Amino acid sequence: MNIAQATPAATNQATEKRLLNEDDLWELIAQGRNVTLIKGKVVEMSPASRNHGKVANNIAYYITAFVKQNKLGTCFTAETGFVVEQTPTTVLAPDFAFIAKERDKEQEKGFGKVVPDFVLEVQSPSETLSDTNEKMLMWLNAGVRLVWVADMKTRSITAYQKREGKIQAEIYTHDKTIDGGEVFKGFQCRVQEFFE
Repeated sequence: MNIAQATPAATNQATEKRLLNEDDLWELIAQGRNVTLIKGKVVEMSPASRNHGKVANNIAYYITAFVKQNKLGTCFTAETGFVVEQTPTTVLAPDFAFIAKERDKEQEKGFGKVVPDFVLEVQSPSETLSDTNEKMLMWLNAGVRLVWVADMKTRSITAYQKREGKIQAEIYTHDKTIDGGEVFKGFQCRVQEFFE
């Protein structure tokens, strides 16, 4: 997901000067805007590139197959929105997410209210390291147990986890095998498979 601060249209300036909530976000989406909220402020989301979509789909394919085979829970694509903070409202939309079945709750509409156990973010060429780190920290601070950041330039995956209040990061280059840690016990895949 690419995010950049929005330039409010003249008709939306008054609305966007105050901190917005989930209902406000739905109104903006109904107007045809591709946006989300970070700490109550509108953030534009741009469409993903072809390669971005391919890498996200490849990773989703392998993990979803493992999840379904082992009946572990529910997988989400299509940049599903999850509320990770209520006041001020933050809604994040990862490239792929997973919620373990023992934590998942049925929900008929709206953004996800259960924070995922796993999140994948594919780093776009236009994203800075600071942008990527900010999203990764928001996910981990919200309670996500494992965050993968796929870097298309280096064809690598960095796995982030928070343990005893400290963030741990491990880089898996394209020639390495990555595992699913505590979230996907038993999962293994060559990183190069994700980028082919």
